[in-house]
Amino acid sequence: MIQPPYLKKGDKIAIVAPAKRIVVGELEEAIQLIKDWGFVPVLGKNIYQQFDLGYLYAGTDQERAEDFQWALDDPEIKTIWCARGGYGCVKIIDLLDFTQFIQHPKWIIGYSDITVFHNHVNHLGIQTLHGVTAKRLGDVEYHYDSYPSVYRALTGDKMNYSIQSHAFNKIGEAEGELVGGNLSMIYSLLGSVSTLEASDKILFLEDWFENWYAVDRMLMNIKRNGILDQIKGLILGSFTRMDTEEENQENYFHPYDPKTYEVIQSIVKDYDIPICYGFPAGHTGHNIALKMGSNVRLKVDTNSVNLYSI
Repeated sequence: MIQPPYLKKGDKIAIVAPAKRIVVGELEEAIQLIKDWGFVPVLGKNIYQQFDLGYLYAGTDQERAEDFQWALDDPEIKTIWCARGGYGCVKIIDLLDFTQFIQHPKWIIGYSDITVFHNHVNHLGIQTLHGVTAKRLGDVEYHYDSYPSVYRALTGDKMNYSIQSHAFNKIGEAEGELVGGNLSMIYSLLGSVSTLEASDKILFLEDWFENWYAVDRMLMNIKRNGILDQIKGLILGSFTRMDTEEENQENYFHPYDPKTYEVIQSIVKDYDIPICYGFPAGHTGHNIALKMGSNVRLKVDTNSVNLYSI
C-alpha cells in the first residue's frame, strides 16, 4: 500500500469531527500537543456543530462531510486527526470524494468508529494510522506512550512493539499487511464497498461496551464470511466494559476482559495461525499507534510477542 508522506516541522494537522459531537474546550489539550510537536493545528469550521437525530452528532451529515472533504482536499493539510469516535462515520463515507486524496495521500488518525475510514482507505491502497483520537476517552487514565506513539509514527519511526505473552496465545510467525480495527464496525461494513479485505493479512480487532454474546455473533459472522480462513495472523487488543457492570463486576473495567477472550478463543483456537491476546491498542489508556495497511511481522513466542514493521 501507499504510505502517506511523513510530517515535518510546520506542517498543518486538521482536527475534524466525523462522528459524535465535540464540546467547546474538549480539544484544547490536543491543540496544544500539536503545537508542542512543532506542527500547526487547524480546526474544521463545523467541528463544534451539534445535530440530534436520536444521537448527538457533530453536525449534520453534510456538515461533517464538508469538514472531512476540506481536510482531504486542502493541499496545506498534511494529516487528518479525528476528534473522537462514537458513531457517524458510516453515514458520511459515501458523501466523500477521495479523488484528490488518492493523488496526494495524507495520514488519517483515529480508532473506534474511525475504523470506517481505515477499512475504506486501506481498500483504496493507502495506509492509515490507528491510534488515539484528539479527544481523550472519558475518565480513562492514559499510558505515557499513547500520544507519543502517534508522533513517532507521523515522523517516520517504524513500528517495533514487544509485549508479554498471554495464556491463550498461539505460537507462530507471520508476515502481511496489518488491517482491521473495531470489531463492531468491521462487522457493520461487511458486504459494502468499505468491507474488510483480509486475504493474507494480519488482522487486528478490539471493542468495548458489547455483550459477550454479541462478540460471539460478530465473530461467527466473520468466520462464516471466510475471513478467518484468509488471514495469516490475529492480534486481539482491548475488550473493556463488556456486558454489564452488574453481570461483570470483577472485570468490567479490565482492559482485556477475560470472559470476552474466552469467547474469542473458543472460535479461533483451531486456526493454524499465530494469535496474540492482550495487545495494548483500542479503548484503553494504553493505545499505541498502528500503521494500518503497512507490512508487518507478527512473532508470537512462548514468553513474548513482537510486532514490527518490515
